[in-house]
Amino acid sequence: MGANAITIYGGIVSFLGIVLLSVIYYFWKSHNRFEVDYSTSVKLHQNAGAEKREHPRADVDWSAWMETADGALELKVKNISLGGAFLCCNKPLPLEKVFSLSIMGPDFEPMKATAQVVWSNANVPEERVVNRGMGVRFLKMSDRHIQLVRQTCQETTNPQRQENVSLRTQPL
Repeated sequence: MGANAITIYGGIVSFLGIVLLSVIYYFWKSHNRFEVDYSTSVKLHQNAGAEKREHPRADVDWSAWMETADGALELKVKNISLGGAFLCCNKPLPLEKVFSLSIMGPDFEPMKATAQVVWSNANVPEERVVNRGMGVRFLKMSDRHIQLVRQTCQETTNPQRQENVSLRTQPL
């Protein structure tokens, strides 16, 4: 075999190899891509700013303490509702952690509650976080404290609005 024949056969083999790799890549890509329902994406985008919370939320700036195995840690309550609150802290607790919470409300009467962590921004990079902390759901709170939270939320959201909202917690 001459040098020209080797060059021709080498070119054919290389060409067939490229075609084979292209076909393999095409089928691999088509089987591993995500199906996108564009109509759903548009619907989700249109409703993105809608409020999804069950209870109205009041923006506050109250002091609070949570009891943990390491002792009492000071927090700030940034917003509160009958269902829960957003607590600012440097080291949010793990998801689903249940703990005792004491909140200093507007009349400086400590509000006692049992709360559970439902979300946290602990793993969000620092430059993307406005307030480091966690969202909690109230599990237990006294009837008196439920009324204080209800009053705060009604005064903040709409003073004219009278809601008959029940807190889904057990009284202390």
